[in-house]
Amino acid sequence: MVCIFSLFQAPVQAILRPAMWIPFPCGKLHSYKERWEFDATPAECLNDLIAAVEKLKEEDAPGTTYDIHKIDRCRNFIRIFVFTWAEWLDVVEIDFSTGKAYSFSSGFLPLWLPFAVILNCVLFWIPFYDNKLNQQRLEKLRNVMTKHVTTDLGTIN
Repeated sequence: MVCIFSLFQAPVQAILRPAMWIPFPCGKLHSYKERWEFDATPAECLNDLIAAVEKLKEEDAPGTTYDIHKIDRCRNFIRIFVFTWAEWLDVVEIDFSTGKAYSFSSGFLPLWLPFAVILNCVLFWIPFYDNKLNQQRLEKLRNVMTKHVTTDLGTIN
């Protein structure tokens, strides 16, 4: 269960993304990008991912909460808020039209703290390591999907 402070601050922090303001090398420590390739249509993959998120909610580590924040069926885009056990906000964005999958940690402090969004904006310069959780999260999503999705780990813009 995510506390009320986290629920109110999550959309703002997901838009501001203070942990991503310094892209290199700090941003690479807590973000991961992939290019997904699939045989099905983008709309079919989007629907499959929505079902996969529901399945992953039951299978993932205790304390991890998945919230589908935005679904844009016209663009075949989905944004998922993932709250860790300590209520840090990680954001997963997948655009099936382009095949880009992106997962990143949004801030240094967890969102259960009052005014965490403001504090994270002030502390944007602090580097931190996600222990490859964002990479693992994209891998879990791919593996739970019923449609076959492969990755091209080449350069992604």
